[in-house]
Amino acid sequence: MSTGRYLLGAAELAVIATALGLGAYHLRALLAPDWTGALARLAEIVIGFSMLILVAEFLGVLGLFKEVPLLIGFIAAGVGATLWARRRGLPQPPETREARSSAIMVVIGIAAAALVVVHWAHPTGQAVDQGMYYQDTTWYHMSFSARFAQTGHVGPLHFTDPLKLAAWFYPQNSELLHGLGMVFLKTDFLSPLINLMWVALCLLAAWCVGRPYAIGGVTMLGAAVVLDSEMLVGSQAGQGPNDIMGLFFLMTAIAFLVDGAASAYAASAGGPRERTAAATETYNATPDGELEPGVVEDVAVEGDPQALATVGAGPLFMAGLAAGLGVGTKITLLATLAALTIGVAVLGGRRHWLRALGIWLGGMIITSGFWYGRNFVEALNPFPQIDKLGPINLPGPDQLDLYPRQPHSLSEYYNDPGIWHDKLFPVLHDRLGPLWPVILGVVVVALVWAFFRGGSALMRILAVTGMVAGIAYVFTPLTASGSLGDPAGFDANLRYVAPVLIVGFLLLPLIPWFRHGNRPWILIALFSILLIQGTVTQANWKFEHHLASVALAFLIVGVPALIVAGQRQRVSTVALVAFGLVMALTAVALGRVREDYYLDHRYVTAARPPLEGGFRSTPEWQPLQDWGRKQSGERIGVVGRASAFGQYFFYGNDLSNHVQYVGQELSRGTFRPIVSCAAWRRAVNAGEYDYIVTTPKIGALEVSAPPEAHWTEADANVKTVIQTGPAAVYKITGPLDPATCAKLGAAAHT
Repeated sequence: MSTGRYLLGAAELAVIATALGLGAYHLRALLAPDWTGALARLAEIVIGFSMLILVAEFLGVLGLFKEVPLLIGFIAAGVGATLWARRRGLPQPPETREARSSAIMVVIGIAAAALVVVHWAHPTGQAVDQGMYYQDTTWYHMSFSARFAQTGHVGPLHFTDPLKLAAWFYPQNSELLHGLGMVFLKTDFLSPLINLMWVALCLLAAWCVGRPYAIGGVTMLGAAVVLDSEMLVGSQAGQGPNDIMGLFFLMTAIAFLVDGAASAYAASAGGPRERTAAATETYNATPDGELEPGVVEDVAVEGDPQALATVGAGPLFMAGLAAGLGVGTKITLLATLAALTIGVAVLGGRRHWLRALGIWLGGMIITSGFWYGRNFVEALNPFPQIDKLGPINLPGPDQLDLYPRQPHSLSEYYNDPGIWHDKLFPVLHDRLGPLWPVILGVVVVALVWAFFRGGSALMRILAVTGMVAGIAYVFTPLTASGSLGDPAGFDANLRYVAPVLIVGFLLLPLIPWFRHGNRPWILIALFSILLIQGTVTQANWKFEHHLASVALAFLIVGVPALIVAGQRQRVSTVALVAFGLVMALTAVALGRVREDYYLDHRYVTAARPPLEGGFRSTPEWQPLQDWGRKQSGERIGVVGRASAFGQYFFYGNDLSNHVQYVGQELSRGTFRPIVSCAAWRRAVNAGEYDYIVTTPKIGALEVSAPPEAHWTEADANVKTVIQTGPAAVYKITGPLDPATCAKLGAAAHT
């Protein structure tokens, strides 16, 4: 890519961020005029992403998910929101003093954030060096994004494989975001960096959870224990999976509820009550026993018209937006946020539960309704993964059960101590650290304690939400996938337990007992030990990116912290803006250098990380991958297990190749393997493919060529380009002839 193209894309993204940020600022001022500082910025981020997703979905349905329409649409949305808010008249922020954290609490938060970001930056740097190799990334996450960017459409289903796991029905807010990066930069250079942004935003949300009680440093440190575990770093940093994005929106919904309740209580009490030093039974944030001014001691329990659902209509709506963005990103959050939805109704009380629920669900539907509505249109079921509701069979795709690992849930092994000792405990040790029993124990204690002694109905609701998240994890299919007695998928899918862990670590510091006296220091010590033991034992530190990781942490954590510190010290606004612009330009310049390196080394097999198991880990796969990255503007059909899981490699360095798994499309989103030579050749002709890539078939040992290889190479209009073990690349030079399949005899059918 030329420097001009890169700078144009960066400038367009900056304009979009400015326009949406301006609109989000004004909408937040309408919804929560008393919110300031980090909390206000968090609210504006959620509103901004809501507008981003809505505009992208609307234009994508029209086939306009393209550079110019998107640029115009985002600017119009931001400017339009600003003008609308101004015409309504922005309310004056109320004269209330917020709880201010002590300097030591701020230092703790910054230190925790810096450690997490530095650590995540290491594998992110490796991905920028080599490309993204996590299986789900190259299987469907990035394939969906590339298809959005290529076609301009976000509505049609993109069939990636004939496995029973119908990934094309997943909500795709994350893939939409990656697609936007591709549209404006014409490469996927931003994609390895996106999850680094999400983990930084998760830390901001964690700070805001503790903000009303001036313990943001403690809640941030607790969240860091989970965020910096190998469980998340290994699968998310520098990769395409979207668990971290879903976690951010879950944490943000909790932050808005907690802060909204605190604001509502403060307003109903006439402003935060200043505590006196004699009130030693109440919470203080400082290590020497002095009480912080403006700390909210507790939140209201019963709903009333002035403080709807004890939160307030504006914060409740923004929490709904965040929850919708969460389930519009990760379907595994459905049970957790469904529990929270019921909790919102309970908080509303008998008089206001319907209005509270309406406000919450309104926000959720706005930011998640598109994907589930599309599912209903395609499969007559907004949740096609659910095929039964008690005795009732629900409509949906009729996929063959070809998934390599049998779907089993963790609940199936509740009474098998041998499996726990031999298979599950070692994974927990590796992914959460040697003190993993303490981590799980902390979560259990936090949820139970918060339920019984949390001090408010909101705390009880959040505790129940965490409990439901834990129960849902235990019964979620694929949490212990693999043959019965060998739950090999427990490792890869352990990340599904992250929501219950994060809820537990966020709630524990909010329990009144821990907010009294110097007791927050008990948690600071405990969380620090758990964070360090889980961090230093990981292999990610072996990557040669120490200096670059520190630089990224400075840009992501240090620069905002310095700007906030400058504001509090009343440094000139011009000076702070100039400093921010210089840092932004520095980031853009460094990005250009790294992008060139990335495009030169992206998916070069000589530098790829070691892969475990499957045909893609063998030397025979490498010629296919090297061939694919060099192609441009081709239509490439793929078939076989390795081709399904590695199909993103074939999109090419410029993402211009149209890649499609070749199969049979049936009703309600069903996608099946093709079972005859004649049908195969007709499908190849209909797809107008320039090349066909065949690898060993799904559901069999990956040592022999699939039948599709024989059906292809036996045609006169086919030329073999690469033959590597049981895999091959074929050039299609003309239409294939279904009639000649009869010459193959019995081999013409599977």
